[in-house]
Amino acid sequence: MTAMLRRDGHLVEGSAAVELVAEIGAEPSDLVSHRRHGVSPFHGTSLDPTLRALGVSTVVATGVSLNLGVLGLAIEAVNLGYQVVAAIDAMTGVPLDYVESVVRHTLALVATVSTVDDLVQALEPTT
Repeated sequence: MTAMLRRDGHLVEGSAAVELVAEIGAEPSDLVSHRRHGVSPFHGTSLDPTLRALGVSTVVATGVSLNLGVLGLAIEAVNLGYQVVAAIDAMTGVPLDYVESVVRHTLALVATVSTVDDLVQALEPTT
């Protein structure tokens, strides 16, 4: 049985909802996992085996769809055994008060919530 979304054709390959934001785009060195269907970038893609082959154990969640995509990523990443860091100042959703509530009451239960600056500082090599 195939899962059906309430808005037929939304979040499927070829629809505008799954395209990269043109102003950001992708760098030649970026890994791009094309979403074929569903609300998680893991489901139905090669993302999990690719990350495992690279030895990745932590996923940083960002994006413009906290309503579905970011939340789906975080939950499925945890289900697959990854640690998740949610960069709260690099994500949004609609409406904004929903974002604050979802971060506090849902995302914080499955992810380490951080700012981009704190995340970058934590990743800098120590001298």
